[in-house]
Amino acid sequence: MATTTSVPETYPLDAQLACARDSVLTTLSSACSTEGSYAGNDDETCPCDGVAGIISLVGDISWSLMWTFPQQVATQLAVRFAGFDIEYESDDMTDVVGELANVLAGEALARLDALGVKATMGLPMVVRGTNLNLMLPDGTPRIHLRFSCDEGPFYLILGARKQA
Repeated sequence: MATTTSVPETYPLDAQLACARDSVLTTLSSACSTEGSYAGNDDETCPCDGVAGIISLVGDISWSLMWTFPQQVATQLAVRFAGFDIEYESDDMTDVVGELANVLAGEALARLDALGVKATMGLPMVVRGTNLNLMLPDGTPRIHLRFSCDEGPFYLILGARKQA
């Protein structure tokens, strides 16, 4: 006899943050063969000058994820991911960052599914520039998760709320 697991009436933000944090660390390790460490989270704006992969997850929850890398970190992680040098301003860098966002979203979906939370991912977008900021509707919590690895610091900005 099949059983179903219902989605919790509320999905605490702390659980969402743990899922996002662990997804980043697993993705970094599996896709880039480097270990990262979580350095905390806050509501302060992280220095988001560089390149970012943005992807949304929608279903029982709504997430917007913006994984940001300073230029030097992006170029070093791109080598680890692709196996060859990639110029920062190239279309190949856009492809690498978009694919990293896809891998991150896939990892997050697997973790959410294990918790009984159903969601699907959208298409990734990549932006490059200075003072990058994830703009969200009023009332949507936005948390900046700080990380570091041997290649340098990087950030995940998570906008998350329960689907109405």
